[in-house]
Amino acid sequence: MIEDLTDTHLLRRLELPARYEALVNRVGPEVARLLVNPGQQTKTTMERAGLAIKARGEGLLVPLVGRSGTGKTTLATNLSAFLPSEYTTTINHDGQVSFAGLHAAVTADPPIRSDQRVIPVNIDHREAAPPSAAELAEIKRFLRDREIGRRCAILWPQTSREQAAQMAREYADVVGVPPIELPVEVEGPARATWIDVGRETLRLSNAMIESLEALGVDPRDYDPHDFDTLGAFLRRISDDFVGHLHRLLTEMRVPLRLIVAFASESADAGVLSQLTTGTRYGFLDAGALLDATPESRIGKFWRGRRGALTQTIVSLDARAVCLPPTASIPILRRYGGDDVRNGLHGLGILDRGDARVNLAISRSELGKMLLGAARATFEARGTPSTSAVPAFQTLAESGFNLGKDKGYNKSMSEGLTAFLRHQGIETDAVPEQLLADSRLIPDNAITREGHVACVEYTWRKGEFLTTGNRSTVAQYILEKLKNYAVDLRWIEA
Repeated sequence: MIEDLTDTHLLRRLELPARYEALVNRVGPEVARLLVNPGQQTKTTMERAGLAIKARGEGLLVPLVGRSGTGKTTLATNLSAFLPSEYTTTINHDGQVSFAGLHAAVTADPPIRSDQRVIPVNIDHREAAPPSAAELAEIKRFLRDREIGRRCAILWPQTSREQAAQMAREYADVVGVPPIELPVEVEGPARATWIDVGRETLRLSNAMIESLEALGVDPRDYDPHDFDTLGAFLRRISDDFVGHLHRLLTEMRVPLRLIVAFASESADAGVLSQLTTGTRYGFLDAGALLDATPESRIGKFWRGRRGALTQTIVSLDARAVCLPPTASIPILRRYGGDDVRNGLHGLGILDRGDARVNLAISRSELGKMLLGAARATFEARGTPSTSAVPAFQTLAESGFNLGKDKGYNKSMSEGLTAFLRHQGIETDAVPEQLLADSRLIPDNAITREGHVACVEYTWRKGEFLTTGNRSTVAQYILEKLKNYAVDLRWIEA
């Protein structure tokens, strides 16, 4: 899966859905329905309705009434989850309310004959338009159909109590006294649960973040008694959440993304997998970073500013990746200075041209991330590791200080520029240039429409990304985050 990086900065992907439908789209129906319980009295009434339909051998029209945000749609679309022994999966019908239209909707995917549960049919598109006399006659005919209609409950959500009551009376005039009191009042989740629903909605919708409350919007700061419905409660929090995200984005003239690349003999992410989340590849985990180095100076600095650390990570969409020898050596062989290229040539490392370098980059975590891959899968091809690792060891023996690392960073910028242009992305990986409206000078800055990706390299001897270096790796990342937060004037040094 390749995402368009023009709109994948994390701040643009965070959400707090205020309606059930949006929550389903974000986290899936299986998770969403666990959050929003329609209330025990409502469930009891619908359970009785299901039993009555089966006992009478005749379907039922059920007007559902409640204010916007009480959960009418949630109930109508999830009866099989709330009352699995009585109802099948809901059929959402948005066509004509006629015998033919209803019959076609229900038989399009007919239920298993041995399944005698009631089939809910949701007419959500007609909330403000109750059925006409002619439509009621069609509904009556359908609900008495021996083939399928007798097993159906037609659910008709209504916000207007007057319209819902009128519908119930007109329906009773046509078919007789219903087996339950109509319309059915949808209670929605108990007010005491609203804060937990809000927090879980926030957490599940943004699983890549350790603590969204640290961003400045916490459902616990809102009093449910100030709102008439759960929907209104969630909408207020959602509006504030969006406003806060907008402020974070506007603090930067252009949104920045930080990628910390560890170049060493390590062939894969190693210890980085312990310091990043499993839901957004390479995305840094504030809690894991602090736990990795609790007694260090930088660890203590951030521990007293944990909320600011989370905000810094989120605002920078900060990631950490491995740059293995199979990627770094081909780039240095192709784009390094004369001494580097001659030295690698002496080791038998051949310059195989841009195509092979581009392939090596595309298989690395850094390359996949720059192209917007949802996850990076390590591939140790390209320049074989049997030659790349010894070549990297030779470079490491001469050290990465005295400006040598800066030369390597410049070589990386040339390699990444060629790689991105090969992918049809017309931009440059600019080395060590002051970013506008900041004090930042990234090792490489890659400008795309809507954001700047700042790549910071650290060149290390040996297999650096091992468990034994967990604290050292965490400290380096935390120092880099501090430098960015200070230079962007988000915190004081």
